[in-house]
Amino acid sequence: MKGSQYGKVFRFFQGLIRLVYPKYRIHIPFELNRPVVYVAHHQNLFGPFIILLWFPKCLRAWILHVFLDQEACYKQYVEYTFTKRFGWNKYVAKICALPLSFAITTFLKSGKGIPVYRGSRKIVHTFHQSVGALCKGDSIVIFPDIDYTDSSSQIKEMYDGYLLLDKYYYQATGEHVCFIPLYISKKKKLLIAGNEICFRDGEDVNQERKRVYQEISNTLNDLANEFGD
Repeated sequence: MKGSQYGKVFRFFQGLIRLVYPKYRIHIPFELNRPVVYVAHHQNLFGPFIILLWFPKCLRAWILHVFLDQEACYKQYVEYTFTKRFGWNKYVAKICALPLSFAITTFLKSGKGIPVYRGSRKIVHTFHQSVGALCKGDSIVIFPDIDYTDSSSQIKEMYDGYLLLDKYYYQATGEHVCFIPLYISKKKKLLIAGNEICFRDGEDVNQERKRVYQEISNTLNDLANEFGD
């Protein structure tokens, strides 16, 4: 099953950055024969940057929808990122946000990002698009940190809504999604995959959701203890 490829804009900048940025290798200690969902630590953009830069195949990343829509992206930068988070003057924020919003949305669309509509009924579109991607052979990567600015090696509290992806995938295919924790080791310059974690047939769904959440969290932190900075 052949997956997607990144667009030309994304591949151009990916190739350019690879020329100057230290190389990270990927270690998956088992053979994968189907598309999966990788779950990784955001680490204040370090996680998405390294994984999308060095993972050897196209990964469809879950990205907050505002960064895939130019007008929404512009508003996000002006009303929050540059003014409230960075403390910039609003006039300066507007000047910088306009070209940046065009650049960011163009780049992330070329990177095949899947928009996430957090706290909205439109989140169902995220699940349907994700199931469609998996069925076409694309693997997905999700960064579910609640505090995405936390740059420590240990993952803290995570959103768990992404685990509903298993429900939608099961409805479409009769199979469970395979979740794989993916840790980035700065020390080893390595992307390290943990074991496959799946929902089990015949078990209480709510209990399974708690178990899968905990196993993903524990695996990421175990990998951090073993390979962290």
